[in-house]
Amino acid sequence: MQMDNFAQALYALKRQRIAVERTLGAGTTEECVVASRWVTAWQKLVQARLDQDLASPVQNRRFVDRKTGQYLH
Repeated sequence: MQMDNFAQALYALKRQRIAVERTLGAGTTEECVVASRWVTAWQKLVQARLDQDLASPVQNRRFVDRKTGQYLH
């Protein structure tokens, strides 16, 4: 489950980057507005996935030393 959240956040972050590129390259105001809405939507999804990841127990995190149980930065 932990890796799923990370993979989903990574996917959403890539899609957000693409939306930003579309915003910057938009030919019309309407295209820019639509693309910027996608940027906002993807950013919210990225943040939700990361918040969900942080809310999970420390034992399930990717960077925990399984021998000592310490969280690795």
